[in-house]
Amino acid sequence: MESLGPLMRKFDFPQSVCEALKIIHIQCEKMSLNPSSALSQELSQITDFVDEFVFGNHQSKAKKLNYLEQLQVIQALIDHFDSDEGEFSLLCSVFMVVFLAKGKDVEYKMDTLSKLISLNLGQGHNTMLNCVALWWSQQPPNSKHCNQLARSLVHEYMILVPDIATLLKCTPQQSPLLAGILLIHFGDLYKVSSENTNPVFKAPPLPLVKLSTTWLMEQKDLCGAQGKSECQNVVSMLGKSPIPALIVWSVLAPLVTQEDNDLDYSRLHLSLLLHITQANVDASFPVGFL
Repeated sequence: MESLGPLMRKFDFPQSVCEALKIIHIQCEKMSLNPSSALSQELSQITDFVDEFVFGNHQSKAKKLNYLEQLQVIQALIDHFDSDEGEFSLLCSVFMVVFLAKGKDVEYKMDTLSKLISLNLGQGHNTMLNCVALWWSQQPPNSKHCNQLARSLVHEYMILVPDIATLLKCTPQQSPLLAGILLIHFGDLYKVSSENTNPVFKAPPLPLVKLSTTWLMEQKDLCGAQGKSECQNVVSMLGKSPIPALIVWSVLAPLVTQEDNDLDYSRLHLSLLLHITQANVDASFPVGFL
């Protein structure tokens, strides 16, 4: 792909980003048609290409894009994934390659991804949300980048936007896998931890409690374990349910908060009970939980 450099430098930014995404799309299609090719070498070349022409501005001497340029990159990504070009599996491959946790500045990639998800959660671009979900499901367990991403979404978006539960009400319908993944990470962010051998629990922000309740009530089989519907693939794909951590919220949070939010936690508790069935009780209450 090094031979494409001179051609790409003829485009002004951000048109260069749009053209780079088209080239990456073509390269991913070629790799899908020839799986026996030297994949690791090709991925390394594409990663360098992504660093230079997606997350970089060849016309600027700055090492990192400024905030305006970053927003232009995000818009180019949204436009590419919101178009009707290509099948979903190929678009997922493009997304995986663009946000591969390798390259010159992985932290900057993750920061861009956080802003991209924030915009798309509110706007409801189904293809993009499902690409995000599949990318997230392929990351290693307890991935540092995934934990940072979830924390950023919560603290820089979800608890700052008024009535976030209403705004993101349809997320479980648009991407049940992403909703399930986010619920799991919500629970991991606010859980019982040990501090000087003493258990410590910090209650989650109330907007996050209301959002979790809304998602669970909107999709009654979101945390199912049998995989009989699209929604029920969440637990089977991740091998983990958000229910245990959210049950801890509904029990402990009312005990440690000063505000009278008992009704909100009662609604959360009810939504969790609706998800616990004989079929998924093992996922809901793993060994050692009680």
